[in-house]
Amino acid sequence: MGTECLLSLNYYMETLADLYLIAGVPGVGKTMIGSLVAKMMRTRFIDLPDFVKSERLYTAYDKSSKSYIVDVRTLSAALGSVIEEEIRPPIVATHIAFKPRGCRVLKVVVLRKNPLRLLATLRSRGYPAQKVAANVAAELMDEQYVEFTHKFDGSRVAQLDVTHLGRYEAAKKAVKLLSSESSGDTVDWVSLLERGSKLNKLLLFLSKYS
Repeated sequence: MGTECLLSLNYYMETLADLYLIAGVPGVGKTMIGSLVAKMMRTRFIDLPDFVKSERLYTAYDKSSKSYIVDVRTLSAALGSVIEEEIRPPIVATHIAFKPRGCRVLKVVVLRKNPLRLLATLRSRGYPAQKVAANVAAELMDEQYVEFTHKFDGSRVAQLDVTHLGRYEAAKKAVKLLSSESSGDTVDWVSLLERGSKLNKLLLFLSKYS
């Protein structure tokens, strides 16, 4: 590799904009907890769904699932441009495992919630049964954690079980995880629900609406 290429690579690495991700399926508290984390860390909070709507980055709206259809490449470029202007690494709340263009993700905290609690939360929001089932199944099977671990270095991804935490306590724990190398909580919903004899009932619901 020539000297000019090395200089260009070093310049690119030095100018990457940093950010933190608060991740998880809908209903775990990303927006509420993420905004508190941003206040505690004195930085900007960006809620991805709000950003998509305000910047009109969606290509369509799916009425059946009450979801916006987003082109990830366009979103990546738009969000990257915004983050580049920030002095401190912002907190971005997302359920999509992606990296904004020209940015470096310093740490990801995936929020986790007991699937039965999540089921109640999503129902209270009036989500369609199919959307409730899809998100509860994703939480039960660790899909978000696995996706973010595969997308980013596993050492940069931590889990935080917020099931029994108040929002301020959850935010404080998230701040600690973002600033450490800890992998956070160990989560195994299947084993937990089996011990409580509640897994079969949940699986019946999921099979009915999946």
